[in-house]
Amino acid sequence: MTKYPLIACSILACATLLISLMIENADAHRGRGKKIKATATLRACNGVDDIRGKAVLKERRSDQGVKEVAVTMFLQGEDLPDGEHGVHIHEVASCEPCGSAGGHFDPGPNGFSSPDGNHPFHLGDLVNIDAHRGNALLRTKTTRVTLSDGPISILDKDGSAFIVHINADTFCPDGVVGGCAGGGRLACGIIEPVKPRHGKGSYRR
Repeated sequence: MTKYPLIACSILACATLLISLMIENADAHRGRGKKIKATATLRACNGVDDIRGKAVLKERRSDQGVKEVAVTMFLQGEDLPDGEHGVHIHEVASCEPCGSAGGHFDPGPNGFSSPDGNHPFHLGDLVNIDAHRGNALLRTKTTRVTLSDGPISILDKDGSAFIVHINADTFCPDGVVGGCAGGGRLACGIIEPVKPRHGKGSYRR
């Protein structure tokens, strides 16, 4: 008499396991849960000031398929000015000189990378980082860009770079006003993909 409940439980366990595997396979097929990471090492644009830092970007896919990129950045140095500084993703992976990073990342048929001319509507526009006594930390998220392949990937053929500006980004409430997006360039860092270790979930640094 007891074999029937045992058989029922066994069938239920198998069914639960099968459904779980189906969900995992579907998620893998859609790329959900897949870890994609990038980093950038930042240095002063003038090559002299004691300003250095690191940025880490992590992409995840939401249940709706929207890709969200978490950005963590820290800066430090004796020459890092107190106050807010504009932070943007620029359109070319180049920091020598910092001007070679181009304008703000804004691909697409109607893209317009002029820093002050289309701000804050660029895909690469982020919030300010606030410095105090030689240290600054920024934590933010964006759905405007991706690390994975696609039309808004910042890891495209010419890459991308972070630019930290000398002044705060006002987000240009009065339209095209020179310097409203942060003015001169204080620090720069090329954004580079991080490859996961083969067969493991962790990443190479």
